[in-house]
Amino acid sequence: MNNLVYSVMYLFLFFFTASVLGYCAEVCFCTLQNHKLTWQRGFLIGPYIPIYGVGTVVVLYALRRYFNDPLALFLMSTIVCTVIEYFTSWIMEKIFKVRWWDYSHKLFNIDGRVCLINSILFGLAGLVVVYLVYPIVNNILTAIPPKHIVLISTICLIVFISDFAVTVTTLLGVRKTLVKFKQKDITEIARQEVINKIKKHSFLYNRLLKAFPHNDKFNGVEFGEFKNLVKGFREKLRQAKMNFEEKAEELKNKKTN
Repeated sequence: MNNLVYSVMYLFLFFFTASVLGYCAEVCFCTLQNHKLTWQRGFLIGPYIPIYGVGTVVVLYALRRYFNDPLALFLMSTIVCTVIEYFTSWIMEKIFKVRWWDYSHKLFNIDGRVCLINSILFGLAGLVVVYLVYPIVNNILTAIPPKHIVLISTICLIVFISDFAVTVTTLLGVRKTLVKFKQKDITEIARQEVINKIKKHSFLYNRLLKAFPHNDKFNGVEFGEFKNLVKGFREKLRQAKMNFEEKAEELKNKKTN
């Protein structure tokens, strides 16, 4: 088997695994913080958050020289992961015209994109990844035959790319929808187009709004109006279902009598 193919697939599988572990860690943290199960995290549909995978790969390959110095590794992980988070926030906002998280209410933040407490957690995570997660995951992956690594990685890659394509398309749809809301002379026809879009992609829209529940607080009136429209549509669906069940029950009772 081509060593290059194996190396690339191994790297992607490690990235994918780190993304899944990052998702699990964030779900656990948010569940404890909110005192209820909070499983919808990240902007992708699947149980993985790519920023954790990127951070893990960068730490493992770019900071290898610091592995024997925990303090230096902590400091460099803090800096590198903070930079990654900052530019991820900036790029996503530029592309989709929506800011997905905001730390402006926390001390020592930079443009609300990053903050000191998160940066410290990134540094600690770097230590955990290098000294605990990497040895375990690496031992598991190296024990798997190379052809199986390539097969598993290929399946994960197809799933990841499909998820990414669908989500990005949905996010671009959100951007176009917000443009419609910004039009002062928006017509009923345009609003109906928005409603039809929500109907078509209701699961994806709802998931995004649940994954980032506070983004209407810093994305302006239009996003808040869009969010309320989604919630209103969900309520109408729920009410329609209840009405249907009530009528079905009435018909059943009439036939019985």
